[in-house]
Amino acid sequence: METSRFGNFGLIIANSHPALGLEIANKLKVSPLLLDSKQFQNGELDVRRLCDVSGMDICIFSSLHAGYDTIKELRLICNAVKGSAARVFGVFPFVRDGKSDHIKRFGETVAYKDTALELSSSGLEVIAIFDQHSSQHPSFFDTTHYRLRTVHHVYLMRILIEYAIARGDSYDSVLALDDGGFKRNKKIAEILGRDISFIIKERDASTRKINVEKSKIVGNVAGQRVVAFDDMLQSGGTLEAGAKIAKYNGAKEISFFVVHNDFSSETFDCINPLLESGLIDKVFILETIPLKDKEKWHKNLIVISPAELLAKVITRIHLEGHMRDLFLEI
Repeated sequence: METSRFGNFGLIIANSHPALGLEIANKLKVSPLLLDSKQFQNGELDVRRLCDVSGMDICIFSSLHAGYDTIKELRLICNAVKGSAARVFGVFPFVRDGKSDHIKRFGETVAYKDTALELSSSGLEVIAIFDQHSSQHPSFFDTTHYRLRTVHHVYLMRILIEYAIARGDSYDSVLALDDGGFKRNKKIAEILGRDISFIIKERDASTRKINVEKSKIVGNVAGQRVVAFDDMLQSGGTLEAGAKIAKYNGAKEISFFVVHNDFSSETFDCINPLLESGLIDKVFILETIPLKDKEKWHKNLIVISPAELLAKVITRIHLEGHMRDLFLEI
């Protein structure tokens, strides 16, 4: 890696996604700096820096999921390096609490604002976040009162779009699963040169469950190989309902491209049987969070690595290059 005005480059990989971190290190052709991060018997974190970072430009790579206290681990790593390093920046393919981005019911709080404050006050000077659930998320970070000066919001979704393009004529149309995802899927349909349809869901008044027979699709999916793009997959209910509605309305195939695999304990039991039965034909994910029990998943859950694009973002930050050509308007 070329030296910048902040000194030689150094990469620290947190415990949150070591496999992806090592893949990025390989793309960058660097050896990760040594860090010991473990948990005490009571679950508290014990972080120790085992390397010299004096005068270096340090990148901390972490997936800030909810598997354990990844935010606390990040802050402890920052504390261990920021006194010696020339600069510290963070690259986070996933940031937790993204769904809690505005008040939906009386008495609710916005958890993402608290997460953004913890990152802002960690000592990082630059951060890169990816495919946030809301375009307002970058504005939640405080670049006035802390060392944080720049927040880059980049879309890993471009990897999925390029993958779909590379598959040629595999898809006939794009389907938006709800009104919230319509704008994104409409733009992707334009990029792919395909027609766009969208689902209007009807729910049972008492149970709030989606009624497949009464739900409607604006557009035509009959006999078509349909594809839908989404930023996040959690329990799997949205994909299940979308697949059922699409197939009920005559779709020949339905595949999903998803950036963040923020799976819950119910996701496997929901999605895997749908892949086995063929109700869902394929699900493509970027694995921004480590995928548990990979060997148990159906072969049609396909993992695509985001390492190359993440390595490009890290290089741009280190060398103070523009993110312009990495930006995606969706």
